[in-house]
Amino acid sequence: MNDDGGVALDPEAQRLFEQFGGLEAFQKGRPTAGTRHLAESLLEAQKRHDAVRILMVQATWLLSRYLADEHFAVNEEREPRVLGKMAEVMGRLCQAPGHLGFMLIRFRGAPTDLDLPQVYDYELVLGHTLADSRVALDIARRSGGRWPKLPDQLREAFTVLAEYGVNNIYLRLPVGDPSGFALCLKILSGFRNARTSGKPILVQTGAERRTVPLINDENLFPDPNLTMIAGLNRFSAKAMETLVEKVDRRLRQRVVTSAVHRYAGVYNAVLGVPKLRDQIKKPPVELNNVKWLIVETENQVVSAEKVRLAKLAMDLSGASPQQAAKMIQSVYGDDYARINKLILGERLHLSSNLLHAADQRPKERHLTRELLGNLQVRLDLVKDEVMDDIHVVEEMDEDRRMGKAPAPGAVHSQVYRMVSFLKGRSATRKKMVGMVRQPISFTARDYEILARDFRISVAEAEMLVRKLKACFGAEGRFSKSVFADAVDLFRRYEKKIFHFLWHHMKDVVLPEDRTAFLNALQALTAQMDQPKKAMKILLEDLCADPAVIQFSDNKAIMLANLIVHRDKSMTDYDVTPEDIVLSRHSIDTMVAQYASWRIAKAHDLFSSKVQTIHKKLIEALHLGQTGDQQIPVAVLLNLERELFIFLSLVPCDTGKLMLRSAADEYGDPAAAIYHQKESERCMGPLLQNLRVAVRGVGCAGGMGDVPALERIKAQEESFLRLKKDRNHRAQARLITEWVDEAVKIIKFRY
Repeated sequence: MNDDGGVALDPEAQRLFEQFGGLEAFQKGRPTAGTRHLAESLLEAQKRHDAVRILMVQATWLLSRYLADEHFAVNEEREPRVLGKMAEVMGRLCQAPGHLGFMLIRFRGAPTDLDLPQVYDYELVLGHTLADSRVALDIARRSGGRWPKLPDQLREAFTVLAEYGVNNIYLRLPVGDPSGFALCLKILSGFRNARTSGKPILVQTGAERRTVPLINDENLFPDPNLTMIAGLNRFSAKAMETLVEKVDRRLRQRVVTSAVHRYAGVYNAVLGVPKLRDQIKKPPVELNNVKWLIVETENQVVSAEKVRLAKLAMDLSGASPQQAAKMIQSVYGDDYARINKLILGERLHLSSNLLHAADQRPKERHLTRELLGNLQVRLDLVKDEVMDDIHVVEEMDEDRRMGKAPAPGAVHSQVYRMVSFLKGRSATRKKMVGMVRQPISFTARDYEILARDFRISVAEAEMLVRKLKACFGAEGRFSKSVFADAVDLFRRYEKKIFHFLWHHMKDVVLPEDRTAFLNALQALTAQMDQPKKAMKILLEDLCADPAVIQFSDNKAIMLANLIVHRDKSMTDYDVTPEDIVLSRHSIDTMVAQYASWRIAKAHDLFSSKVQTIHKKLIEALHLGQTGDQQIPVAVLLNLERELFIFLSLVPCDTGKLMLRSAADEYGDPAAAIYHQKESERCMGPLLQNLRVAVRGVGCAGGMGDVPALERIKAQEESFLRLKKDRNHRAQARLITEWVDEAVKIIKFRY
């Protein structure tokens, strides 16, 4: 992006964007350019995603020019250049895989960049690709100085959005009629001034200059989206007023179907009712449509309760669109597992205000149920240490009725009870963890909390604690046999017990019992009936800190393999049998697809984790163990092997790229991985990883991968020379067999 608003990609970014098919090419069975090792390929893939994120930032910055300068509505000298560049960027975004037909800019108010004030925190969404201020900083750092101004320009754009009062902007892809897209941008440029003056918007497109009437919504507030409908369709102010009144009257009728009540306001109803939708041009741009604060896709069905609650938030926030977004996030936010104490405190008060407003509508009790139900689910995700630090007091209904100012930290009584329970649950969990090492006394309140958390009786809660305590001896030693006897009991509460055991117990068992405990979890996993829940827990934990490797990461991937394959005989193995890569009949397809979706959604975190694993493996091969966590090379070798098996079982573009890159690197006898201080000692496991990677490519790849596999076979003699050992030579001579097997699988499939 140039100082004058230019958006031309530099040659490197242009090449990366044009090669974004590096992920698609693998999917279609075509080879990507050149042979790259695993770390290089992951970095290259990250840069390809960066190229799309740069376009997203550019689109946001260019759009902000229209919001910042009302003169763009008429014939302003810079506007044609900005419009042309905007059209070019939008056209390229349409070529990005997985864009889902839209780009969304929405207010978040929980910045990952701690230097960014909340009011300027927005995120950009294009399918599973996300960008924000932190991502812009990372791109600038990764680009080697090619995009130094990207973070500043994104922050400048966010500043404009905040000052304009934006809580979301929805851009449809493709934009359709270019002249209609240009007209909508010009209407938005002049909308703020028109809203203040109450006068129509003067717009010039080409040689034509005309006025667009300012249209009010059903609450008599100027509405930019209804105004764009008027401009696009050349409707008069009177015609739009009649349309809004008729649709609003229809929405307010109690006899209409529940489907009609799912429309978030008149604008969405106009575009949703078939008879109206077919006669009206749809704006390619939408501003502050509350719909995009509660749904993710165009065709997503929304409950009437969710719509009513969103409308209530809009009513309470008045003229503050950002406040409306925060209030809705307090009930429907998907980031509660990551928020800090300050954000949580703010959301508790916002949800309390919303709950008080819902209480004033006794005929709509469903609003209270909707709010409390969603808030309970989300507060359940908050980390215990965050909940421990939060301080709230119960707001008295009598004080509120008398108009007294609430005490500091005061929240609605039902919100207070939720928080009190969760703080108590945190204390009870600490006791359950502490009883591993020392005698702990549980109170009646502890058992009541546990019973409520697990949705069981108090007697069952007491039995659960006794069984769990019995799994640990007097000195804290874990007994796998006692745990095995208790599995039938534990699996009754699998929704909660696996989460507790994985998150709270795996790190407190004695080091010498770590393997036995994780193996016991493996046996429990084999009998679980809700595999998606366990998969979610494992993948989120794996990606929680991509720069750190834990001993439990190895078992996390092993458990994920067990969940996907559902072969109960695997519970007795200390490593996953690699033959399951070829045995596809036992794969749980629904779980595999779910895992693929989660990997795509967390592409950056997952990719960074894989890079860290490989980097630490090279380090361990050089030093004998990693320098920071002291993780032995054998553990890292097996971790990477388990990862290759997992990616072979889960169909996803990210996995295909990683498997092929791994096969390229492990299939190159000159690769650094074979020439570190400890490499010769670890040659057997290294060749095993090569075999798994080759098999993975055979299962996931296409005809375009055959030449790369054949190149590996041609290197067999070089592999033989890596170590003067009879067993090594015997193993290396199997490389041809492994490659032929993989090629046969590919050719059979195609």
